[in-house]
Amino acid sequence: MSNEHYLIASYFASAAASIALGTVVYLYLQRPFGEIAETASKKGFAAILKKVFPFGLLFPALMGFVSVSYVSCNHETYEKIVQDRKYLVERNQQQLSATLLSLVIAILVWNLLLVLVQKYAQKDGTRS
Repeated sequence: MSNEHYLIASYFASAAASIALGTVVYLYLQRPFGEIAETASKKGFAAILKKVFPFGLLFPALMGFVSVSYVSCNHETYEKIVQDRKYLVERNQQQLSATLLSLVIAILVWNLLLVLVQKYAQKDGTRS
C-alpha cells in the first residue's frame, strides 16, 4: 500500500473509530444518564438533556479527531507529508488520542451538569 493510499485509508479509519468510540460511550452511559436526568425538577428539562446527550458525546469525539492537523513545521507540503509513513502513523495516533481526551472532557462536563441538576432538584424538594 502506498503512503498516499495509507493516508486516505487511515484517515477514514480514524474518523470511523472516533464515531464508534463516541457511540460506544453514549450507549454505555445512556441509561444511567437518563435515570439521573429524571431527577430534574422540570420533566421538560430532563427530556431536553436526554435528547442532547448523544450530540454532546459524538460532537466532541469528532472535534477531537479533526483538531489534529497534518501540517507542521517539518512538513509543509502534501508531498512531504505523504513521503513520511512514520509521520502519518503518529498523526493517526494523535487523532485517536485527541478523540479520547475530548470524550473524557465531555463526560466530565456532563457529570458536572448532572451534579447541578441533582443539587437544584434537592432544593426544590422533588428528590427524596
